[in-house]
Amino acid sequence: MKCINCGAYIEDDDNFCYKCGSITAKGTNFFKDEENMKLITNGEAMKQSSRVSVLSSLLLFGVFLFVVMMLIRGNNLFAPFAYIEGIFNKYLYGYETSIIKTDNKYYNIDINSYNDAISYIKKDFDDQSYNCNKEDGVSKLEIELQNNHQIPSVLFCDMKYEEAQKVKEVIDSMYNLFPSIKGALTNITITNSTSSNDFIAYFQPMYQFINVDSDINKYNKVNKTQILLNSYYFLNENILSKPIDDIVGENYYVKDANFESAIAHEIGHYITFYIFLKENNLENVTYVTKDNKNIIEDALANFDSGKFSLGIVMDALYNYNTKNNTELNCDDFALLISKYAGAKDDDGNLIANETIAEAIHDFYLHGDDMLDASSEILSIINNKLGAL
Repeated sequence: MKCINCGAYIEDDDNFCYKCGSITAKGTNFFKDEENMKLITNGEAMKQSSRVSVLSSLLLFGVFLFVVMMLIRGNNLFAPFAYIEGIFNKYLYGYETSIIKTDNKYYNIDINSYNDAISYIKKDFDDQSYNCNKEDGVSKLEIELQNNHQIPSVLFCDMKYEEAQKVKEVIDSMYNLFPSIKGALTNITITNSTSSNDFIAYFQPMYQFINVDSDINKYNKVNKTQILLNSYYFLNENILSKPIDDIVGENYYVKDANFESAIAHEIGHYITFYIFLKENNLENVTYVTKDNKNIIEDALANFDSGKFSLGIVMDALYNYNTKNNTELNCDDFALLISKYAGAKDDDGNLIANETIAEAIHDFYLHGDDMLDASSEILSIINNKLGAL
């Protein structure tokens, strides 16, 4: 049998020509039959629609299963987006920045214990850490610091392994030099400063984190006591490779200071704060309830006034003058340590917190070879820690 259109040989049962697609006489008769048309629309067509539906369902299930498996394995599906954001920020600012936000605040959260407070701090950083592009081994360094020194969260994120190791060595050394200071620090975290070089590292005794300004009778509150590391320095090798004096000025910090040792200075601030808390019968300022709210607020106001730190410096000054038969004033005594140790506030008053932190910084770098002025401050610090 031949196709009447193109002349190709076709089978007697063909509804269409295989070569040109023309309908055959058999096909014409087939489609004229209403029963056949019902079969097509209600049967075969419905089966095809059903197949599409099944395939769509299988595809969605496959995607869901893939996401679940990736999450179980710990892989982050959104990491590529974070990576792209990092590239964009580097182009925008001209240097590497951190994806981690340390200024998050949460509201209307039920916090019923200190453990709840710590868990939420950890959760906030853990949820963000999936966006980090960490080098192999950095996570291990973070976990070791958390476990060894009772720091709930340590997050270096995109810091190079070699740099993260240097930072860890400073923190380990400080906790080994002052083993009793565990318990009040909530986190050590890489962050972005408001402007690139606001600080190298920064101790924040209290950051209001959960239920800020909420009714204390309804919600307990959570504060963070944290040390922040500026991404401008710790994520940018070209900046870290410069002498620290090129950044802050000559002899600003104690002799031999570097970017990593500046963290020891900030831990020095934490040590002073830790002693202050203990002497005021406070374990920490993390979990705030209606019962301890006023106690914590009054204590923090007292600490911020600088009187506690100034008292330590004045006692050290008295001992120094007695031993050396001198009559230095407080300002000159502080400047024996470094320019930063002699920093003053806007009213021209010595910032004694910085004096103590620089003395501890000196001790970290030089041990028993620290300056005599630093030694007098360290003697009082150690006596206070031993008495707690």
